[in-house]
Amino acid sequence: MAPLSRWRAAFTRRRLRPNSRPGGDPNRAGFALVTVIWSLGLISLLGTAVIVGARYRSRTTASVASLERTAAAAESAINIGIARAIAMANGQKLTFPLRCRMPGGELVTVSIEDEAGKVDLNTATPAILIRLFIALTRDQSAGNHIAERIVAFRAPSNSEISGQAADARSADHKPGPDRNARFATILQLDQIDGISPRILRTALPFLTVRSGRPEPDAGAASPALRNLLNLDQPGQAPNPSIAGSVTIRADAEAAHGARFIREALVSLGAENGKPFQIREWRRGDIDSTLDGPEAQESTDTPAKDCIRFGKSTGAKVHIG
Repeated sequence: MAPLSRWRAAFTRRRLRPNSRPGGDPNRAGFALVTVIWSLGLISLLGTAVIVGARYRSRTTASVASLERTAAAAESAINIGIARAIAMANGQKLTFPLRCRMPGGELVTVSIEDEAGKVDLNTATPAILIRLFIALTRDQSAGNHIAERIVAFRAPSNSEISGQAADARSADHKPGPDRNARFATILQLDQIDGISPRILRTALPFLTVRSGRPEPDAGAASPALRNLLNLDQPGQAPNPSIAGSVTIRADAEAAHGARFIREALVSLGAENGKPFQIREWRRGDIDSTLDGPEAQESTDTPAKDCIRFGKSTGAKVHIG
């Protein structure tokens, strides 16, 4: 009976030890279960974050690529506008703005502005400058100050005046309208004291450095500029001369909403054997006058293709 007694004693001791059961400590088992659940939750959270981040990066990349395509469409539309302007300068009857659709699906609006209908920073009279900037700033003191600083900025130095006087005595001297010009581009207006970013953006559409006129041509000026300066011929539509210098503007909009506006200052006419010369590229701002009810009505009409493709003729740029 000794072996049986030893077996009973061993069994009794094992029952008295709670940790000797196969399941172990229930507290430790619960902690392990909570740890596993938290780990799985953390892994799920990290996985979700990775997926969301990948989608965001994908959308951002697609948005940047779309904007680049829209910018390329706007720049291509500038070339269409130049071809159209040259055709008009050669006597072909065409009209602006031109609305058409690019091969990539972007809808573009191409318009043209005659530089003769703008205020020349280099040659405009102080009175015109004062009227313009008082109207833009709605402050007589600020407008007077800006006009004075523009006149001072474009004034030649004494040494240059002496050199020009000596040149004037030369028989073959032919002074040009921009001989004493100090502004090489309208973007230099930001160097003038009193010009804030808001005033700069508002003023740029009305300014030029290419007309050489003391005041803008009312017949070529935009309705907004005629209203600001109280010019004659109220209500008359702008009539670009399509000669000299013009600003061609292309507003491109993709189907999903990306929008890009490009402007080019172009000199037309034979110069150095070239029919045109691009003087300056600029990034344009949205023109509210092109987004009004009339523009909305025009968008309801299906736009023609800017470039037409044919089997026998290949690609053809839409001019008419």
